[in-house]
Amino acid sequence: MNCWSCNHELIWGGDHDGEDYCNEEYNIVTNLHCPRCEAFVLVYHSPKDPEDRIDTAPCSVEEDTPVCDI
Repeated sequence: MNCWSCNHELIWGGDHDGEDYCNEEYNIVTNLHCPRCEAFVLVYHSPKDPEDRIDTAPCSVEEDTPVCDI
């Protein structure tokens, strides 16, 4: 994967449990960094089983009307 800022190849820094990042919706968080421009990238991987996903969207649509819980 290349850096979005400078297009240099990113270096893998490791994979971590999503709970380590206070996010139970994602089971793995991968961190990457760019040695050229020092950009830092986190990639969140969601659970493989769609039934395990948590709906965190604050808004929904009911009868063509947006409803927000915020």
